[in-house]
Amino acid sequence: LFKPVITLNDVSFIFANLMLAPRSLARMGTPSVVSLGAIPVPVSLFVLDYWMWIGTGLGNANYLFFQCLAFEVFFGALMLDFVSSTVKRGKALTITLKSRIEKADDSRKEEVK
Repeated sequence: LFKPVITLNDVSFIFANLMLAPRSLARMGTPSVVSLGAIPVPVSLFVLDYWMWIGTGLGNANYLFFQCLAFEVFFGALMLDFVSSTVKRGKALTITLKSRIEKADDSRKEEVK
C-alpha cells in the first residue's frame, strides 16, 4: 500500500484534485507559478535521458538523480504553497464566520431592548 516513490500518475491525480479548490488556488503565490512552469523541464529531461542513456546502458545515474531531485523540489514547493493557501483560506473563513455570528448576536440584543 505504501509507495515511497511518486510517479507521474500520482502527480496528474494531484493536479486534478487541485482544480477542485479554485479559491485556494487563487491564494497561491509566485513560487507555485514558477514551480508549475518548471516541472515539465525535469520530467522531459528524465524521459530523454532514460531513452538515450539508460536504455542503451551507457548512462550516468547522477543525471537522472538530479532530475528527479529537481522534480521533487518543484513539486514540494507547489504542494507546500497549496497547503499554506488552504490554511489561510480556512482561517479567513473562520474569522468571517465569527464576525457574522457576533453581528447577529448584537442585532438580537438590540431587538430585545
